[in-house]
Amino acid sequence: MKKIFQMKWGVLAFMMLLVLLCTENLFAQKYEHLEKLVNATEEMQFPEASENGRWLAWYIVSAGGTKKMMVQNVNDSKKTFERKNIVYFQFVKNNLAVQTGDKLEFLNPETGKSQFLNGVSKFLYDRKHNVFVVLYNEEGGKKLEVFDTDLNLRQTLENVQYLFSNNGETILRKKTGNINEVYVLNKGNFTNVFSTTNEVKNIMTSATKERGIVIESESADQKLIHYITQDKKQFMLDVSGYRDYSLVAVGPSFTDHRIVIKLQKKVKSKTEMVSIWYGTDFDLAEHDGAIIKSVQLDWDIIRDEKTVMTRPGYFGETAIGNNLYLLYAVDKQQVDKMDKAGDKGIDELYLWNSSGNSYTKIADVDKQMVISPTGKYLVIQRAHKWQLYNTVTLKMEDLDAGEKMIPYFTSDTDILWVGGNRITRQDLNSKKNTDLYRGTNVTIELIDFDKTSTELGFRRDFRKVDLSKSLVIQMTYASNDHVSYAYLKNRKLHVIHPPTGDGISELKKLGDKEDYFWVEENYNKRPRLVVKNGKSTPKVIYISDPANEKFEQTELIRFSYKGSDGQNIKGNLFMPLNYDRAKKYAVVVHIYEKQDYLTKKFLRPSFANQTGYNIPLLMEDGFAVLLADISQSDKGAGISAVESIHNSLDEMQNFKNIDMSKIGLMGQSFGGYQTNFIATHSNRFAAYISGAAVSDVIRTYYAYNHHFKAPDYYRYEGRQYWFRDTIAQNPEKYIKNNPIMLVQNVSAPMLLWTGTDDANVSPEGTKSMFIALRKYRKPVIALFYDKEKHVMGKKETQKDLTVRILDWFNYHLKDQINIPWIQKYIKNTQ
Repeated sequence: MKKIFQMKWGVLAFMMLLVLLCTENLFAQKYEHLEKLVNATEEMQFPEASENGRWLAWYIVSAGGTKKMMVQNVNDSKKTFERKNIVYFQFVKNNLAVQTGDKLEFLNPETGKSQFLNGVSKFLYDRKHNVFVVLYNEEGGKKLEVFDTDLNLRQTLENVQYLFSNNGETILRKKTGNINEVYVLNKGNFTNVFSTTNEVKNIMTSATKERGIVIESESADQKLIHYITQDKKQFMLDVSGYRDYSLVAVGPSFTDHRIVIKLQKKVKSKTEMVSIWYGTDFDLAEHDGAIIKSVQLDWDIIRDEKTVMTRPGYFGETAIGNNLYLLYAVDKQQVDKMDKAGDKGIDELYLWNSSGNSYTKIADVDKQMVISPTGKYLVIQRAHKWQLYNTVTLKMEDLDAGEKMIPYFTSDTDILWVGGNRITRQDLNSKKNTDLYRGTNVTIELIDFDKTSTELGFRRDFRKVDLSKSLVIQMTYASNDHVSYAYLKNRKLHVIHPPTGDGISELKKLGDKEDYFWVEENYNKRPRLVVKNGKSTPKVIYISDPANEKFEQTELIRFSYKGSDGQNIKGNLFMPLNYDRAKKYAVVVHIYEKQDYLTKKFLRPSFANQTGYNIPLLMEDGFAVLLADISQSDKGAGISAVESIHNSLDEMQNFKNIDMSKIGLMGQSFGGYQTNFIATHSNRFAAYISGAAVSDVIRTYYAYNHHFKAPDYYRYEGRQYWFRDTIAQNPEKYIKNNPIMLVQNVSAPMLLWTGTDDANVSPEGTKSMFIALRKYRKPVIALFYDKEKHVMGKKETQKDLTVRILDWFNYHLKDQINIPWIQKYIKNTQ
């Protein structure tokens, strides 16, 4: 009996030891000092102003995700309010609506008095009609109430299913018996504009000048599109021929009485015993899950006529008015629809006149294009010049504008050019240019304009400005990359913010005068909320993240070095806080193209890092951190990385507090590919971390990318990798820039990581790198995060990866060997 008892305890002890070992192997070591640091962190988000400009309110989000609201008078710092654990807030003119759970507080900040509503599902403020709308939840009977801005009740409606606001219109849907009704807010009250026994599938605002509402309804045998004008006139389009198109949207239209209807459907690939792929298939996405197919209709409401804009052999159809449409011709030389996605090749732009069914080629477009408000003019950037195309006369002519200038239509015949070092206004009738501003050694950018995107793609849109209003301008200075902000009004620039090296965000008007507020921060400057009244000196009204004040003592060493292309690029070296100037420190080098912009953000400790990388946590653990830029040369992305990074190390070795024998390198995605390549071509690093990375460019060149649903070769020839040539044209370049070819030369331990569901860079690339390193007995560990994608999306995996990265560099750069999950592979290699 005693032996059995001893055996049971022995088995139990063994099981407990096994659990302990498994736990140690699965989880990284604890970092209590970092937990404390992170938990004390807060982040200021989304500041908003009252309409009178007297009050600012903003969110404070904790590391745990809880939100509180701060409110402050811009002229009196003693007048403040705070609300904890809120869901959402919104200014209602000059009052504040604050939702906590299903309770709504209506706060008057001037008096400090509040009113409360319970059982609230949703609320919104309609500025055009100056009313406050509250929708209650199921317990509140799905009731809707309309109030004025002082919370005086104006209207009540029952059984409301849905409430939303879009393009300045507030709309609700309600159901009484089998009747579906649509109401629109008008003159401060909701009025019924549409009733039907059909199922209401969708409600949208129209993009017409007459505005109005577009409704999609469906019965057992009909699919209808209804247009309701602001004076309740109804028009109907029967689209029953497109019943299988379940998604409907309204596209931009620039002709009176016309609406562009976009019908879409998901088409799933068939699951059969054998899937047959033909070499003539233009879109391989049709074999991969579901794709979206679209048909666009231009509906003339008055004439009750529809034009099918979608044309065989063309794509990108965009209505510009008067029966005219812009579209691209399908390039019959393309093998795959994504062949031009890597900034290679041109798009053949055509003008289709549906009245005579005529097609006119306009130009080969490879850069950007701006369309005038009525569609009469197209301003097209071609090579190093701008050209003007008249869609009525079908004539093209050169414009007197610099390559760096960007056009914004102020009317159909007047353009504001902004770019380079100047602002110019051009009359398209006389072609006369008038300078409004000319600076020195600055690059000017307009950040305040109206843009309507089109089916033609990125940077090919309608773009306009209203010169009767002030326009915000950003100016970047060539000498130091500082930026300043000003507004253009009455043909003059008025300074909002003088040149600064700080990062400026959330720049908005404060009230209806030329007063502004913004958030400014830097790597050593906690985010602060700043207001500026007229020409007065800017005033800080709030400084965020008090628990991390110590990071304002961060020392940053800036230096430059030659990139692979011979151009000067930047290195930014963050030193540990209060570092001992008599000692040398290990350095973690992070790479991903150009990273200088990261120095304009305050160093905020966090475990919520999608790639596991956090500068202040590394600094807090005693590492210096280098953000090293890389420039591309014609030698290829891998060789460019090696040459650029070796030059940065040559420069960094001049700093006396750096231990050049303890340098780690890390990167993710494209930075991971370059980390892989550097690891196979350098002996200057003591450890590597490569995440979600390509390891074999030859294998993946001809691979299928499930994220972009296209062959992968387009992004090697263009975009980041810039090999430019095909692999058939220049196989030597691909071989020379392929990490896997020389993996046997890796001289330092590598940690690899990826998500098992990464559809952008296949996890097979990480497995190949791991297998190759393993074959040549190189020290390597690979982390495969279950059901994660190209970056970590879940909080628990973000934290796990962050801590394992700290573990890896502590182990290999600081000789902290008591880390079981790493020590295991060291024991097994001995």
